Amino acid sequence: MRSVNLAARALPLAAATVLLQPSAALADESEFWIELAAKGDIAEGTSLKVEVEQRRKTGPDEYIVGAVVDHEIGNGFSLGGGIEIHDIDGFTEVRPYQQVGFSTGILSLRTRIEERFYDNSDRMALRLRQRVQLSDTIAPRLKASASAELLYQLRDRNDGGPERVDQLRFAAGLTYRVAERFEVSGGYLLQLRPRPGGDTYTHVPQLSAAYRF
Repeated sequence: MRSVNLAARALPLAAATVLLQPSAALADESEFWIELAAKGDIAEGTSLKVEVEQRRKTGPDEYIVGAVVDHEIGNGFSLGGGIEIHDIDGFTEVRPYQQVGFSTGILSLRTRIEERFYDNSDRMALRLRQRVQLSDTIAPRLKASASAELLYQLRDRNDGGPERVDQLRFAAGLTYRVAERFEVSGGYLLQLRPRPGGDTYTHVPQLSAAYRF
């Protein structure tokens, strides 16, 4: 419990430190993400999650369908992979990815590599994602979590595009087990996109529901 409280204090402070950098002006945006998912074990030590998501924005909304499989390999480690298909007003991105995870107690780490295929682009883009997360049960059926994630663009979709920090994400949320096989989650995500011409940060309330099979 104490570790979760410390994380809940530390992550907003880390976000504030980044946002207060004087290098560029910050533009404010907002979105609302809604997700429906089904997840469960499909073999011993192997889990499957399928999801559909809507990201409501000022302009055209973004729609996502995806699936991911994770397999436990022992000593807290797991290997997995999945795919997401993103659509914004007819513009499509297909995003397969691979990931390795490690968890011990309330701490979990995840490293993910994404191959990103866009409509009308020069080539496949490549992105690295590193996430640190703390989660713990704080009451019967109720779990709290907090995370920080770095998203780094290893290769741009267009020739000559930059390698750079694509995003920094800071998130916190609660998950409540409504029934044995059904849970709902609510949370908040802060996205920061550092850019030479002016940084952008996005406030993202999140709502999700998941069925466990």
